[in-house]
Amino acid sequence: MLRLIIVVPFLAVLGIFFFKNEELYAMSFPFFSWQMSVGFFAVLVGLASFVIGALTVSIALVKQWRKVRKANKQVQDLEKKLNELREQYISLTQTSASTVPAAVNIPVQEPVTVIGNSAEADAAKALT
Repeated sequence: MLRLIIVVPFLAVLGIFFFKNEELYAMSFPFFSWQMSVGFFAVLVGLASFVIGALTVSIALVKQWRKVRKANKQVQDLEKKLNELREQYISLTQTSASTVPAAVNIPVQEPVTVIGNSAEADAAKALT
C-alpha cells in the first residue's frame, strides 16, 4: 500500500509533465544525437529508474530468501536433534524404571523406638 502511495503521485506528475512538454529538442551524447520531447525523455528516465529499483529490491530479496532457507534448515535439523534426544530420554527413563529391583520398593513401616518396643508400651510401663 505504501508503494502505491508513493508511485501513483509520481506517475501522475510524470504523465502531466509528458503531456505538457511535447516540443522536440535535440538530445546529444558523445557518439550520437537525436530529437525527442523532454516529456518522453522524462518518462523513459522514470521507467528506467523503476526497473533499476525493482532489480535492486529483487537482489536484496533473493539474499534474504537464502538466509531464511538456511535458517529454516537449521531449525529443522535442531528439531530433529531435539526429537532424538527426547526419544533417548524417554527410553532411558522407561528402562531405568523397569530395571529397579523389587527390594528397593520397601513398604512404609511404623517407627520403632530404640529404648522400648513402642512409645505406647513405654508410657504403659511408666504408669505402672
